Amino acid sequence: MQYQDKDFGTIHITVNPRARRIIMRPVVGGLRVTVPPYRSLTLGEVKEVIDNHRSALLRNWHKVNERPVTSDEELKYLRKAAKQYLPIRLAELAQQFNFHYTGLKIQSSRTRWGSCSGTNSINLSLFLMRVPEHLIDYVILHELCHTVHHDHSDRFWALMDEVTGGKAKELRKQLANYTTA
Repeated sequence: MQYQDKDFGTIHITVNPRARRIIMRPVVGGLRVTVPPYRSLTLGEVKEVIDNHRSALLRNWHKVNERPVTSDEELKYLRKAAKQYLPIRLAELAQQFNFHYTGLKIQSSRTRWGSCSGTNSINLSLFLMRVPEHLIDYVILHELCHTVHHDHSDRFWALMDEVTGGKAKELRKQLANYTTA
């Protein structure tokens, strides 16, 4: 289902059986709302939920819609640079802090900087090549810490502080100033 909104443009509403809560994501030219199957919301109820979060959604929507479009040429450059740099840096940091991972994929993920699977395979976004080196290291260390703790528990953050010299939260704030797209 979809409808037009005066601020966001087209709002797409979908039901996802894996969703556990209502998720509202700003996208270029609109807003995507995902609803869990056990919540049978009417259009009026969805509009009410959006209205309750409108100011925060608008801030994020403006960020998404102000991003420059990445050219094919820039994507090629970023992919090449990422494939040259990230595997080496991942191996160096893993060895330095005695982490073990099973593989690495470099993708053009626009929603996250990196991830770690249940089998300790690490995925990194090629858009990391747009951030300073110390923040690339932060993201890599974040994913390596997930090879030990597959959550964001206190133990995970204690390990992050250990490998970042007590600067995990400060580096996290710095990374928030950058986007993957």
